[in-house]
Formats: sequence, C-alpha cells, structure tokens
Amino acid sequence: MAEFASKGVAGAGLGLGIAGTALGVMNGNLGRIFGGIAAPQTAVGSCCSEDHLINRYEAAQQARIAELETEVKLRDANTYTDQKILATYQYIDSQLKNVRDELCAQAVTNQRTQDSFALARADLAAVKSDLEGKINMEAERRCCADNSIVTYANATFYPKMVADVTVGTTTTAQSLYNPIPNCGECCKRG
Repeated sequence: MAEFASKGVAGAGLGLGIAGTALGVMNGNLGRIFGGIAAPQTAVGSCCSEDHLINRYEAAQQARIAELETEVKLRDANTYTDQKILATYQYIDSQLKNVRDELCAQAVTNQRTQDSFALARADLAAVKSDLEGKINMEAERRCCADNSIVTYANATFYPKMVADVTVGTTTTAQSLYNPIPNCGECCKRG
C-alpha cells in the first residue's frame, strides 16, 4: 500500500516538475535548464529567486507541504465552523428553553383559571339551587298564610248563610270572596 502512495506522490512531483520545465521553456529559459546560463544573482548575492529551477523531489516536497498546509487550514476552518455552529445551537436552545418555560407557565395559569371558573360555576349553581328552594318555600308559606287570613276573615266577618230576598223562603249559602290567586296545591282553601 505504501508503494502505491509513494508512486502517487512521485507522480504528482513528476507532473509538477514537468509543468515547471514547460513554463521555464516558454519563458525563454531553455538555456538555463541545460546549464548554459547561470541563474541570475540577486542584490544580496544569493542565487535563489522566483525563477530558480527545482527538481522533482523538491517539487514533491513542496506539493506535500502544500497538501499538509491545506489539511491544517481545512481542519482549522472546520473547527471554527463547528464552534460557530455549537454557539448558534446553544443560543437557539436557550431561546427555545425560554419559550418552553413561558409556555409551561402559561399552561399552568390557564389551568388555574379554568379550575377557578369551574369552582365559581359550581358555587353559583349550588347557591342558585338553594335560593330557588328558599324562594319556593317562602312563596308556599306566604300563599298558605294569605289564604289563612282570607279564610279567617271570611269565616269571621261574612255570614255563611244569607236569607233569601223573598220573604218566607229559606236561607242560601253566600259565596265567599278570596282576592288572592290560587297558588296551586300549597294549601287547601277553606
């Protein structure tokens, strides 16, 4: 497996070397490639400059260095992206937690309100039932008491038998007057 990897690296280096040679030839440096003309000197006196020729091993080394630098930069970029994604997730999660907390608090408040209204309805129904019972009892008592007063007044102040208008006839029963309306079977009128 290692031999395939080294062949790939060597192939890449060879390809870069060939490309560099082709560029050098196109730039008019054919003589320098074959050693005819020396590399130009810089002002400091060194022999390295932008147009310095490199061999395939140096090209492979430079390619490997560029590959490793790319991997490091990619790793750094992924780490930075992961940190930003994590920070965004934490922010959104905290906001959603706040929303969940508010929804839960609102649900508790809503349930408390519903329970309060249910208790109030039950209390009102009980009070209404009790009040209706007391009103009916009071109406029955009043009806009976009023009828008792009317019956007493009719029995005391009105004669039950009245003489007929014609002389010599017998007496006839006088109908009694009761101004109170009949309230039902609460009591019998006398």
